[in-house]
Amino acid sequence: MDCPKCKGMMMLERFSDFFLVFYAWKCINCGAIIDRTIANNRRTSLAARESQTVTAH
Repeated sequence: MDCPKCKGMMMLERFSDFFLVFYAWKCINCGAIIDRTIANNRRTSLAARESQTVTAH
């Protein structure tokens, strides 16, 4: 998987806090982190932006 920010190599990494353990992709070049929540939020915001562009014309 390529990093969407810098096109560097992404590796699956385990993250945890006090209550939650989850896995996410982390870029070994720039440190960007992409997990399921981030990916879903980006998809949602891009879809909303595209629908605004379509209705604006």
